[in-house]
Amino acid sequence: MTKGQLVYFPDTEPGIGRRRRGKGFSYVDPQGAIITDKAERQRLASLAVPPAYEAVWMCPTPLGHLQATGRDVKGRKQYLYHPDWTAQQAQAKYDALPDFGRALPRLRRHVQDDLNEEAGEREFALAAAVTLIDRTALRVGNPQYTDENGSYGALTLRNRHIQMTGNRINLQYRAKGGQRVRRRLSDAKLARVLGKINDLPGATLLSWIDDDGTAQMLNSEALNAYIADAAGTEDVTAKTFRTWAGSCAAYEVASQGGATIKDIATAASTVLHNTPTIARNSYIHPAIIDLAGKDMIDVQPATLTGLRVSEQRLLGFLDTQ
Repeated sequence: MTKGQLVYFPDTEPGIGRRRRGKGFSYVDPQGAIITDKAERQRLASLAVPPAYEAVWMCPTPLGHLQATGRDVKGRKQYLYHPDWTAQQAQAKYDALPDFGRALPRLRRHVQDDLNEEAGEREFALAAAVTLIDRTALRVGNPQYTDENGSYGALTLRNRHIQMTGNRINLQYRAKGGQRVRRRLSDAKLARVLGKINDLPGATLLSWIDDDGTAQMLNSEALNAYIADAAGTEDVTAKTFRTWAGSCAAYEVASQGGATIKDIATAASTVLHNTPTIARNSYIHPAIIDLAGKDMIDVQPATLTGLRVSEQRLLGFLDTQ
């Protein structure tokens, strides 16, 4: 499989290892021989894999999509991709946004059907997770990050992070990067869903009960599979909701005319609870960034039932690109 000139080369294939030698490293090819070629040694060194990383794997070809992997000091697996692969993946993510927008009504109908199930059912918990992410643009969350850093996402939230009074929801938790998220919203649908699951057993808010009566935690793999099935496309994950929400907020500001890049990025970061730099680099469609400093945009919104007004405006714009 190739992407442009790149070769798809996962770390399940034999690769180059490294051994500490004096103040530096020696490199060992897949056959176990020490690499002495100066140019190849320079290439491997230029990957700048941190010295503290263990179990380092390096790609034997400079055109491999994955150039290196290793375990950091906390034992987490880290990945170093070829810059061209990273750029291609980012572009593919944005290219898929219009299809995501058109799939949203179908996805939301599927979710609503599953919310008619009993609280405690796995499908109900998955639908509740999608509803929470759809309404708040939360990160998915990772148990390892919670254990190591005390940060939370949709799948790792605890009951204590949410307080409800009627339809009013107060959400407070520590997000990735140590950011304190404090969000208040009035949402009858979300309040009903959270009210149904709030009293279920389990360490996390979004739990389900198996046949043995044991509370189980959702994981990101199951959630992404559920989202792809509900949307009818494999090009959709939970993270797509954040890219969609960030681009939507950014377009609302950019389309009014005269907005700076900072204005556009800040609008997205406010919704996503990250920094404007991260929002600009990872969550805003490049065509929206290009609107900075331009006059008001007059584009016909998409006429698609099941989308919010701001989403119809965004989809209408994306369809012109």
